[in-house]
Amino acid sequence: MPRNLTKPGRTEASTGWLSDHPIVGSTVIAVLTAVALQLTHMIDFQDRVDAMVSGDISVLFLDFGFRTVLGAVAVLGVLPWLFGYWRSRPWFGDYLRQLRFLAGPMPRLTLAASAASVVIMAALMVGLAARFDVLRGDLDFVLDDSRWFIVVLALVPGLWEELAFHGLTLSNLQRRYHPWVAILISSLFFGLYHISNLLLQDLAQVTMGMILAASVSVGWSYAVVKTGSVVPAIVSHYFLNVSIGLLLAPDLSQSAAAAIFGSLTIVYPILTVIAVWWISRRHHAARPVSELQPHPVSGPV
Repeated sequence: MPRNLTKPGRTEASTGWLSDHPIVGSTVIAVLTAVALQLTHMIDFQDRVDAMVSGDISVLFLDFGFRTVLGAVAVLGVLPWLFGYWRSRPWFGDYLRQLRFLAGPMPRLTLAASAASVVIMAALMVGLAARFDVLRGDLDFVLDDSRWFIVVLALVPGLWEELAFHGLTLSNLQRRYHPWVAILISSLFFGLYHISNLLLQDLAQVTMGMILAASVSVGWSYAVVKTGSVVPAIVSHYFLNVSIGLLLAPDLSQSAAAAIFGSLTIVYPILTVIAVWWISRRHHAARPVSELQPHPVSGPV
């Protein structure tokens, strides 16, 4: 495993008690994010709206809008207040840097890491889906029951979950722990967060989803630490959700499900870490020493 990861420097923005106690802070982030993004399911939002408006698409758009607003309020409003980022000036810019909601100090590295993560995931999923004949690409399947709307709905977890976990949670943990420890803890919290899916799925499905989330999070977290940007995690998360919703048949055989699950939980994070590490080394080797300045959030990598 590469060992050239270091803790980020402490910033003036991190002045709250939750920032100084990252495990407690991570728990708060997980609970608040779960409530914000699952509230529509807690109150049967779609069923209530469907009784007032006609058409499935209208209901889906309203659900998407409601969850988007709730995610924005939680991640961009409540969390910076709870963590004390409002005490600095200008607080919002400092907070966005803690979220790493930027291209990072080396945009080309960020782009390359994002592309590598998606290519590895696509190769594994598409290859295995084709091997087990569960790859769906026909237009009728995509349009049936408005399944295409997953490309819109996937923006909600792809953005807000990533900013919460691979942005704020990971940054806070890195200030206290070695980067690899921070990566593993944030991945554990990301997996545990998905227990909120019990509102929609049975325990067996949720358990598998938690394992999958924690595993892929290792690769995403590593890419975030190496690039200083949450963009690779956002892009990868969005691609994963859309691929599962549109490319795979709804009812997978046991062998196909096991193969795809195994590849994503074991092979994908390992290959992603290796690829991002190699790309990062090549990128740094090609840059003049004068340009290799440490990122104010992620520290030197």
